[in-house]
Amino acid sequence: MYGLAKVCTIVASMALVILVLQQEAAPLLPGTTGPCQFKVDTISPNDLNIDIYYPADGCTAVFTAPYPAIAYAHGFTFFGLTDGAGDNAGNGAHLASWGYIVAIPALPDDAEVRIAKIEQVLDLLSSANQDPSSMLYNLVDSDRFAVVGHSLGGATALAVAARDQRIKAVVALDPVYHARTIAGGEYPVWNPDEEGPRITIPAGILGAPADACNSEADYSEIYQRIGSTHKAAYLLTGASHCVFVDPGNVACSLICGGATGPAMTQLSQKYMTAWLNYYLYEQPDDYDHIFGVGADADIDAGTIWRTASTSPQNLSVRGMAGAVELQWTVYEQPMVAGYQIYRRLSDQSYTDTPLASTGLRSSYLDTQVSGRQTYIYKLRSHDPAGNLHQETEEITVTLEGDRFQIWLPALLDH
Repeated sequence: MYGLAKVCTIVASMALVILVLQQEAAPLLPGTTGPCQFKVDTISPNDLNIDIYYPADGCTAVFTAPYPAIAYAHGFTFFGLTDGAGDNAGNGAHLASWGYIVAIPALPDDAEVRIAKIEQVLDLLSSANQDPSSMLYNLVDSDRFAVVGHSLGGATALAVAARDQRIKAVVALDPVYHARTIAGGEYPVWNPDEEGPRITIPAGILGAPADACNSEADYSEIYQRIGSTHKAAYLLTGASHCVFVDPGNVACSLICGGATGPAMTQLSQKYMTAWLNYYLYEQPDDYDHIFGVGADADIDAGTIWRTASTSPQNLSVRGMAGAVELQWTVYEQPMVAGYQIYRRLSDQSYTDTPLASTGLRSSYLDTQVSGRQTYIYKLRSHDPAGNLHQETEEITVTLEGDRFQIWLPALLDH
Protein backbone atom coordinates (compact mmCIF):
# COMPACT_ATOMS: atom_id res chain seq x y z
CA MET A 1 0.00 0.00 0.00
CA TYR A 2 2.84 2.33 0.87
CA GLY A 3 4.46 1.72 -2.52
CA LEU A 4 1.20 2.33 -4.34
CA ALA A 5 0.60 5.54 -2.39
CA LYS A 6 4.12 6.70 -3.18
CA VAL A 7 3.63 6.01 -6.88
CA CYS A 8 0.32 7.90 -6.84
CA THR A 9 2.02 10.83 -5.11
CA ILE A 10 4.80 10.92 -7.71
CA VAL A 11 2.30 10.74 -10.58
CA ALA A 12 0.20 13.53 -9.05
CA SER A 13 3.31 15.67 -8.57
CA MET A 14 4.38 15.11 -12.17
CA ALA A 15 0.90 16.04 -13.38
CA LEU A 16 1.05 19.25 -11.33
CA VAL A 17 4.46 20.13 -12.79
CA ILE A 18 3.19 19.50 -16.32
CA LEU A 19 0.13 21.66 -15.64
CA VAL A 20 2.29 24.51 -14.31
CA LEU A 21 4.61 24.27 -17.31
CA GLN A 22 1.64 24.33 -19.67
CA GLN A 23 0.27 27.39 -17.92
CA GLU A 24 3.65 29.11 -18.08
CA ALA A 25 4.00 28.27 -21.77
CA ALA A 26 0.53 29.56 -22.68
CA PRO A 27 0.89 32.57 -24.98
CA LEU A 28 -0.11 35.95 -23.66
CA LEU A 29 -3.16 37.54 -25.23
CA PRO A 30 -2.60 41.05 -26.62
CA GLY A 31 -5.41 42.44 -24.43
CA THR A 32 -3.47 41.48 -21.29
CA THR A 33 -0.24 42.99 -19.98
CA GLY A 34 2.72 42.00 -22.13
CA PRO A 35 6.04 40.42 -21.10
CA CYS A 36 8.11 43.62 -20.88
CA GLN A 37 9.01 45.66 -17.84
CA PHE A 38 8.89 49.35 -18.69
CA LYS A 39 9.74 52.82 -17.45
CA VAL A 40 7.99 56.17 -17.77
CA ASP A 41 9.72 59.51 -18.18
CA THR A 42 8.50 62.98 -19.06
CA ILE A 43 10.52 65.31 -21.25
CA SER A 44 9.74 68.89 -22.22
CA PRO A 45 11.63 69.90 -25.37
CA ASN A 46 10.56 73.23 -26.84
CA ASP A 47 7.70 73.54 -24.34
CA LEU A 48 6.18 70.27 -25.59
CA ASN A 49 5.49 67.98 -22.62
CA ILE A 50 5.80 64.33 -23.65
CA ASP A 51 5.20 61.26 -21.49
CA ILE A 52 7.38 58.44 -22.80
CA TYR A 53 6.73 54.80 -21.96
CA TYR A 54 9.52 52.44 -22.97
CA PRO A 55 10.75 48.90 -22.25
CA ALA A 56 13.30 48.86 -19.45
CA ASP A 57 15.18 45.73 -20.47
CA GLY A 58 15.14 43.06 -23.12
CA CYS A 59 11.67 41.54 -22.96
CA THR A 60 11.76 38.28 -24.89
CA ALA A 61 13.47 36.86 -27.92
CA VAL A 62 10.80 38.61 -29.99
CA PHE A 63 10.65 42.02 -28.33
CA THR A 64 14.22 43.31 -28.37
CA ALA A 65 15.82 46.69 -28.98
CA PRO A 66 15.60 48.68 -31.11
CA TYR A 67 11.85 48.85 -30.52
CA PRO A 68 9.07 50.14 -32.77
CA ALA A 69 7.99 53.61 -31.69
CA ILE A 70 4.49 55.05 -31.52
CA ALA A 71 3.46 58.70 -31.47
CA TYR A 72 0.13 58.70 -29.62
CA ALA A 73 -2.40 61.51 -30.09
CA HIS A 74 -4.96 61.97 -27.32
CA GLY A 75 -8.40 63.42 -27.92
CA PHE A 76 -10.10 66.75 -27.36
CA THR A 77 -9.25 68.28 -23.97
CA PHE A 78 -12.15 70.74 -23.69
CA PHE A 79 -9.64 73.56 -24.20
CA GLY A 80 -7.23 72.24 -21.61
CA LEU A 81 -9.72 71.27 -18.91
CA THR A 82 -8.75 67.58 -19.05
CA ASP A 83 -5.36 65.86 -19.09
CA GLY A 84 -5.26 64.11 -22.46
CA ALA A 85 -1.87 62.45 -21.89
CA GLY A 86 -2.84 61.27 -18.40
CA ASP A 87 -6.19 59.95 -19.64
CA ASN A 88 -4.29 57.59 -21.96
CA ALA A 89 -1.54 56.55 -19.56
CA GLY A 90 -2.93 53.03 -19.43
CA ASN A 91 -2.66 52.65 -23.19
CA GLY A 92 0.93 53.89 -23.09
CA ALA A 93 1.80 51.41 -20.34
CA HIS A 94 0.01 48.56 -22.10
CA LEU A 95 1.84 49.09 -25.39
CA ALA A 96 5.19 49.51 -23.62
CA SER A 97 4.62 46.14 -21.94
CA TRP A 98 4.42 44.70 -25.46
CA GLY A 99 7.75 46.09 -26.54
CA TYR A 100 6.83 49.50 -27.94
CA ILE A 101 8.18 52.93 -27.19
CA VAL A 102 5.13 55.17 -26.78
CA ALA A 103 5.34 58.96 -26.77
CA ILE A 104 2.17 60.77 -25.65
CA PRO A 105 2.51 64.55 -25.96
CA ALA A 106 0.15 67.09 -24.39
CA LEU A 107 -1.58 68.46 -27.48
CA PRO A 108 -3.71 71.55 -28.10
CA ASP A 109 -7.17 71.20 -29.59
CA ASP A 110 -6.26 72.90 -32.87
CA ALA A 111 -6.23 70.18 -35.55
CA GLU A 112 -3.38 71.40 -37.74
CA VAL A 113 -1.17 72.37 -34.79
CA ARG A 114 -1.50 68.94 -33.22
CA ILE A 115 -0.66 67.23 -36.53
CA ALA A 116 2.55 69.26 -36.70
CA LYS A 117 3.38 68.39 -33.08
CA ILE A 118 2.95 64.65 -33.67
CA GLU A 119 5.43 64.92 -36.55
CA GLN A 120 7.70 66.85 -34.20
CA VAL A 121 7.48 63.94 -31.76
CA LEU A 122 8.66 61.58 -34.49
CA ASP A 123 11.63 63.87 -35.14
CA LEU A 124 12.47 63.88 -31.42
CA LEU A 125 12.31 60.10 -31.22
CA SER A 126 14.73 59.80 -34.13
CA SER A 127 17.08 62.31 -32.53
CA ALA A 128 16.90 60.65 -29.11
CA ASN A 129 17.98 57.37 -30.62
CA GLN A 130 21.24 59.01 -31.72
CA ASP A 131 21.84 60.88 -28.45
CA PRO A 132 24.05 59.03 -25.90
CA SER A 133 22.60 61.19 -23.11
CA SER A 134 18.99 60.14 -23.88
CA MET A 135 17.21 57.30 -22.11
CA LEU A 136 16.14 56.20 -25.62
CA TYR A 137 19.67 55.95 -26.99
CA ASN A 138 19.85 53.02 -29.41
CA LEU A 139 16.35 51.91 -28.42
CA VAL A 140 14.24 53.45 -31.22
CA ASP A 141 13.68 51.72 -34.54
CA SER A 142 13.00 54.67 -36.83
CA ASP A 143 12.05 52.27 -39.62
CA ARG A 144 9.08 51.07 -37.57
CA PHE A 145 7.13 54.19 -36.66
CA ALA A 146 3.40 54.04 -36.03
CA VAL A 147 0.74 56.53 -35.00
CA VAL A 148 -2.20 55.83 -32.71
CA GLY A 149 -4.88 58.22 -31.57
CA HIS A 150 -8.29 58.51 -29.93
CA SER A 151 -11.23 60.70 -30.97
CA LEU A 152 -9.82 63.95 -32.38
CA GLY A 153 -6.47 62.22 -31.86
CA GLY A 154 -7.67 59.40 -34.12
CA ALA A 155 -8.19 61.93 -36.91
CA THR A 156 -4.78 63.40 -36.02
CA ALA A 157 -3.11 60.00 -36.35
CA LEU A 158 -4.79 59.36 -39.70
CA ALA A 159 -3.74 62.77 -41.00
CA VAL A 160 -0.12 62.07 -40.06
CA ALA A 161 -0.35 58.64 -41.69
CA ALA A 162 -1.52 60.32 -44.89
CA ARG A 163 1.25 62.92 -44.89
CA ASP A 164 4.35 61.33 -43.33
CA GLN A 165 6.13 58.58 -45.23
CA ARG A 166 7.89 57.39 -42.07
CA ILE A 167 4.68 55.84 -40.70
CA LYS A 168 4.38 52.08 -41.20
CA ALA A 169 1.05 51.41 -39.43
CA VAL A 170 -1.82 53.37 -37.93
CA VAL A 171 -4.55 52.60 -35.40
CA ALA A 172 -7.41 55.07 -34.92
CA LEU A 173 -9.57 54.64 -31.81
CA ASP A 174 -13.11 55.85 -32.50
CA PRO A 175 -11.79 58.72 -34.65
CA VAL A 176 -13.80 61.94 -34.90
CA TYR A 177 -13.29 64.42 -37.70
CA HIS A 178 -16.39 66.52 -36.97
CA ALA A 179 -16.04 69.27 -34.37
CA ARG A 180 -18.91 71.15 -32.78
CA THR A 181 -19.43 74.88 -32.73
CA ILE A 182 -20.76 76.77 -29.74
CA ALA A 183 -24.06 77.13 -31.62
CA GLY A 184 -24.33 73.34 -31.92
CA GLY A 185 -23.30 73.00 -35.55
CA GLU A 186 -20.46 70.84 -36.85
CA TYR A 187 -17.47 71.42 -39.09
CA PRO A 188 -14.71 69.08 -40.32
CA VAL A 189 -11.30 69.27 -38.65
CA TRP A 190 -9.81 66.82 -41.14
CA ASN A 191 -10.80 65.88 -44.67
CA PRO A 192 -10.97 62.07 -45.11
CA ASP A 193 -12.24 62.45 -48.68
CA GLU A 194 -9.03 64.20 -49.67
CA GLU A 195 -6.45 62.52 -47.44
CA GLY A 196 -7.96 59.11 -46.73
CA PRO A 197 -6.94 57.69 -50.14
CA ARG A 198 -3.34 58.74 -49.43
CA ILE A 199 -3.16 56.33 -46.49
CA THR A 200 -1.61 53.20 -47.95
CA ILE A 201 -0.08 51.60 -44.83
CA PRO A 202 -2.00 48.99 -42.78
CA ALA A 203 -4.83 50.92 -41.11
CA GLY A 204 -6.83 49.53 -38.19
CA ILE A 205 -9.86 51.49 -37.00
CA LEU A 206 -11.80 50.76 -33.82
CA GLY A 207 -15.22 52.30 -33.37
CA ALA A 208 -18.21 52.59 -31.06
CA PRO A 209 -21.88 53.21 -31.84
CA ALA A 210 -22.82 56.85 -32.32
CA ASP A 211 -23.13 58.78 -29.06
CA ALA A 212 -22.97 62.36 -27.82
CA CYS A 213 -19.20 62.55 -28.44
CA ASN A 214 -19.19 60.97 -31.91
CA SER A 215 -22.69 61.60 -33.19
CA GLU A 216 -21.85 60.62 -36.77
CA ALA A 217 -19.93 57.44 -35.84
CA ASP A 218 -17.18 58.81 -38.06
CA TYR A 219 -15.11 55.61 -37.97
CA SER A 220 -17.39 53.99 -40.57
CA GLU A 221 -17.17 56.81 -43.09
CA ILE A 222 -13.42 57.19 -42.57
CA TYR A 223 -12.83 53.48 -43.15
CA GLN A 224 -14.44 53.65 -46.57
CA ARG A 225 -12.08 56.47 -47.61
CA ILE A 226 -8.83 54.74 -46.56
CA GLY A 227 -6.72 53.71 -49.55
CA SER A 228 -4.74 50.93 -47.84
CA THR A 229 -4.64 47.47 -49.38
CA HIS A 230 -4.81 46.13 -45.81
CA LYS A 231 -7.37 47.84 -43.61
CA ALA A 232 -10.03 46.79 -41.11
CA ALA A 233 -12.69 48.38 -38.93
CA TYR A 234 -13.90 46.85 -35.67
CA LEU A 235 -17.06 48.08 -33.99
CA LEU A 236 -17.16 47.38 -30.25
CA THR A 237 -20.87 46.70 -29.86
CA GLY A 238 -22.58 48.73 -27.16
CA ALA A 239 -19.36 50.53 -26.23
CA SER A 240 -18.96 54.16 -25.27
CA HIS A 241 -16.62 56.58 -26.98
CA CYS A 242 -14.77 56.57 -23.65
CA VAL A 243 -13.76 52.88 -23.47
CA PHE A 244 -10.77 53.51 -25.73
CA VAL A 245 -8.96 55.66 -23.15
CA ASP A 246 -7.35 54.25 -20.04
CA PRO A 247 -7.92 55.31 -17.29
CA GLY A 248 -9.99 58.06 -18.94
CA ASN A 249 -11.83 60.69 -16.96
CA VAL A 250 -15.23 61.22 -15.38
CA ALA A 251 -16.15 64.05 -17.73
CA CYS A 252 -15.89 61.77 -20.77
CA SER A 253 -18.30 59.23 -19.34
CA LEU A 254 -20.76 61.89 -18.20
CA ILE A 255 -20.83 63.66 -21.56
CA CYS A 256 -20.57 60.76 -23.98
CA GLY A 257 -22.74 58.11 -22.33
CA GLY A 258 -22.68 54.45 -23.38
CA ALA A 259 -21.20 51.42 -21.67
CA THR A 260 -17.71 51.46 -20.20
CA GLY A 261 -15.70 49.09 -18.08
CA PRO A 262 -12.44 47.14 -17.92
CA ALA A 263 -13.65 44.36 -20.22
CA MET A 264 -14.39 46.74 -23.09
CA THR A 265 -11.16 48.68 -22.57
CA GLN A 266 -9.27 45.38 -22.66
CA LEU A 267 -11.06 44.50 -25.90
CA SER A 268 -9.92 47.79 -27.41
CA GLN A 269 -6.34 47.20 -26.26
CA LYS A 270 -6.40 43.69 -27.68
CA TYR A 271 -7.21 44.81 -31.22
CA MET A 272 -4.92 47.83 -31.03
CA THR A 273 -1.98 45.72 -29.87
CA ALA A 274 -2.63 42.77 -32.17
CA TRP A 275 -2.80 45.08 -35.20
CA LEU A 276 0.58 46.61 -34.34
CA ASN A 277 2.11 43.24 -33.45
CA TYR A 278 1.08 41.79 -36.80
CA TYR A 279 2.23 44.66 -38.99
CA LEU A 280 5.16 46.13 -37.02
CA TYR A 281 6.59 43.13 -35.18
CA GLU A 282 5.55 40.92 -38.11
CA GLN A 283 4.07 38.30 -35.79
CA PRO A 284 1.93 35.80 -37.76
CA ASP A 285 0.28 34.51 -34.56
CA ASP A 286 -1.56 37.81 -34.21
CA TYR A 287 -3.36 37.10 -37.49
CA ASP A 288 -5.86 35.09 -35.44
CA HIS A 289 -6.64 38.07 -33.21
CA ILE A 290 -7.49 40.45 -36.06
CA PHE A 291 -8.53 38.25 -38.99
CA GLY A 292 -8.73 34.64 -37.81
CA VAL A 293 -10.33 32.43 -35.19
CA GLY A 294 -9.86 34.83 -32.29
CA ALA A 295 -11.66 37.68 -34.02
CA ASP A 296 -14.27 35.24 -35.32
CA ALA A 297 -14.97 34.15 -31.74
CA ASP A 298 -15.57 37.77 -30.72
CA ILE A 299 -17.92 38.19 -33.66
CA ASP A 300 -19.83 35.03 -32.71
CA ALA A 301 -20.05 36.28 -29.13
CA GLY A 302 -21.52 39.56 -30.35
CA THR A 303 -18.79 41.72 -28.82
CA ILE A 304 -17.47 43.10 -32.10
CA TRP A 305 -18.54 43.61 -35.68
CA ARG A 306 -15.80 43.58 -38.29
CA THR A 307 -15.32 44.71 -41.85
CA ALA A 308 -11.96 44.18 -43.50
CA SER A 309 -10.22 44.49 -46.84
CA THR A 310 -6.98 42.61 -47.46
CA SER A 311 -7.43 41.35 -51.01
CA PRO A 312 -4.88 42.16 -53.74
CA GLN A 313 -5.67 45.19 -55.85
CA ASN A 314 -5.94 45.82 -59.58
CA LEU A 315 -6.21 42.23 -60.78
CA SER A 316 -6.51 42.05 -64.57
CA VAL A 317 -6.49 39.21 -67.06
CA ARG A 318 -5.61 38.93 -70.74
CA GLY A 319 -6.12 35.98 -73.04
CA MET A 320 -3.67 35.18 -75.82
CA ALA A 321 -2.80 32.26 -78.02
CA GLY A 322 -2.30 29.25 -75.74
CA ALA A 323 -2.03 31.26 -72.50
CA VAL A 324 -3.72 33.62 -70.06
CA GLU A 325 -1.75 36.43 -68.39
CA LEU A 326 -2.77 37.73 -64.98
CA GLN A 327 -1.44 40.97 -63.51
CA TRP A 328 -1.97 42.71 -60.16
CA THR A 329 -0.37 45.26 -57.84
CA VAL A 330 2.08 43.88 -55.28
CA TYR A 331 1.51 45.25 -51.77
CA GLU A 332 4.95 46.04 -50.41
CA GLN A 333 4.45 45.08 -46.79
CA PRO A 334 6.37 42.40 -44.85
CA MET A 335 3.17 40.54 -43.97
CA VAL A 336 2.53 39.93 -47.65
CA ALA A 337 4.95 37.18 -48.60
CA GLY A 338 3.38 35.95 -51.83
CA TYR A 339 0.24 35.27 -53.84
CA GLN A 340 -1.87 32.26 -54.64
CA ILE A 341 -3.87 31.92 -57.87
CA TYR A 342 -7.05 29.88 -58.06
CA ARG A 343 -8.78 28.87 -61.30
CA ARG A 344 -11.96 27.12 -62.32
CA LEU A 345 -13.94 26.48 -65.46
CA SER A 346 -17.34 28.11 -65.79
CA ASP A 347 -19.13 24.84 -64.94
CA GLN A 348 -16.82 23.82 -62.09
CA SER A 349 -15.94 24.84 -58.54
CA TYR A 350 -12.59 25.89 -57.11
CA THR A 351 -10.42 23.34 -55.38
CA ASP A 352 -8.66 24.04 -52.09
CA THR A 353 -5.30 23.67 -53.83
CA PRO A 354 -4.24 26.79 -55.75
CA LEU A 355 -3.30 26.63 -59.39
CA ALA A 356 -0.02 28.37 -58.59
CA SER A 357 1.92 30.23 -55.91
CA THR A 358 3.98 33.10 -57.23
CA GLY A 359 5.99 34.68 -54.44
CA LEU A 360 6.27 38.47 -54.60
CA ARG A 361 5.54 38.78 -58.29
CA SER A 362 2.99 41.01 -60.00
CA SER A 363 2.07 38.67 -62.85
CA TYR A 364 1.55 35.05 -63.80
CA LEU A 365 1.31 33.33 -67.19
CA ASP A 366 -1.09 30.39 -67.20
CA THR A 367 -0.15 28.11 -70.07
CA GLN A 368 -2.29 25.19 -68.91
CA VAL A 369 -5.22 26.32 -71.04
CA SER A 370 -6.91 25.18 -74.23
CA GLY A 371 -8.87 27.02 -76.88
CA ARG A 372 -12.57 27.93 -76.74
CA GLN A 373 -12.83 27.75 -72.96
CA THR A 374 -13.98 30.20 -70.32
CA TYR A 375 -11.62 30.44 -67.34
CA ILE A 376 -12.42 32.14 -64.05
CA TYR A 377 -9.65 33.29 -61.69
CA LYS A 378 -9.26 34.76 -58.23
CA LEU A 379 -6.19 35.78 -56.27
CA ARG A 380 -5.24 36.08 -52.61
CA SER A 381 -2.07 36.94 -50.73
CA HIS A 382 -0.57 35.21 -47.71
CA ASP A 383 1.80 36.13 -44.89
CA PRO A 384 5.16 34.43 -44.17
CA ALA A 385 3.41 31.76 -42.06
CA GLY A 386 0.93 30.94 -44.80
CA ASN A 387 -2.07 32.72 -43.27
CA LEU A 388 -4.34 33.69 -46.14
CA HIS A 389 -5.71 37.17 -46.69
CA GLN A 390 -8.95 37.90 -48.48
CA GLU A 391 -9.50 36.87 -52.08
CA THR A 392 -10.22 39.17 -54.98
CA GLU A 393 -13.47 39.19 -56.86
CA GLU A 394 -13.56 36.70 -59.72
CA ILE A 395 -12.29 37.72 -63.12
CA THR A 396 -13.19 35.89 -66.33
CA VAL A 397 -11.53 35.37 -69.71
CA THR A 398 -12.81 33.41 -72.70
CA LEU A 399 -10.37 31.99 -75.24
CA GLU A 400 -11.62 31.84 -78.80
CA GLY A 401 -9.22 29.19 -80.05
CA ASP A 402 -5.57 28.56 -80.70
CA ARG A 403 -5.38 30.94 -83.63
CA PHE A 404 -4.03 34.42 -83.24
CA GLN A 405 -3.41 37.34 -85.53
CA ILE A 406 -0.28 39.38 -86.07
CA TRP A 407 -0.74 42.88 -87.38
CA LEU A 408 2.00 44.30 -89.62
CA PRO A 409 2.14 47.94 -90.72
CA ALA A 410 1.79 48.57 -94.43
CA LEU A 411 5.07 48.98 -96.29
CA LEU A 412 5.79 52.56 -97.19
CA ASP A 413 6.43 53.42 -100.86
CA HIS A 414 9.90 54.79 -101.52
